[in-house]
Amino acid sequence: MLAAIGQVLPLAIAGALSSVPIAGVLTLLLGARRLGPAILFALGYVATVFVATLVATALFSTVLVPDLHLGKDPTLGVFELVLGGGAVLAGAVLCSRPARTEPSRMSTVLSAALGTVRPGIAFAVGAVLAVRPKALLLAAGVGIVLAPADVAPGPAVALLAVSAVLTAGTVIGPIVFAVVGGDSARGRLEEIRAWSGRNSRAVTLVVLFLVGAVLVGDGLGRF
Repeated sequence: MLAAIGQVLPLAIAGALSSVPIAGVLTLLLGARRLGPAILFALGYVATVFVATLVATALFSTVLVPDLHLGKDPTLGVFELVLGGGAVLAGAVLCSRPARTEPSRMSTVLSAALGTVRPGIAFAVGAVLAVRPKALLLAAGVGIVLAPADVAPGPAVALLAVSAVLTAGTVIGPIVFAVVGGDSARGRLEEIRAWSGRNSRAVTLVVLFLVGAVLVGDGLGRF
């Protein structure tokens, strides 16, 4: 169990560094309706992160591991090396591209869409952001390291729930800060949104290289 926690924790932290959901919740908190849509956005996000990692773990546990014999250490290690290598390659490609001086197109579109969004739509947007390619890569990473682990179903589900909350920590945190700080928190939230927009590329690189390093290291350890 402790080994599984040690493998899942870095992936959850990497997911928490995702800049797009952070930009989304900050836009909602700074909008006209503030807390209501932001809370529903966070609920949609954390629930879908949990479901995605649960499905990935179940898929590896019940289909891929038994049918393709991925439980054998070398074979599973190769699979992890491929997945981790893909993350590192994606980071290298992003690193080779010129840095942007303006916010990414996705962040701009998201901010415009969420400015006056209704609460129900906010929940759906939060759910959709949890199934972006990078989010699915993280879910697959959690699934592939947890599926062969000797962890009972109950503790495994609990671990996935904690992992989902940790991944959504940077979405939940600003909401808690807004509730505690009230109107005085607005200035700091605006500063955080501006910083996140300026540094989204660097944050994405950190996430991709961190996920890649975790999976490559875990894969090498199986040989």
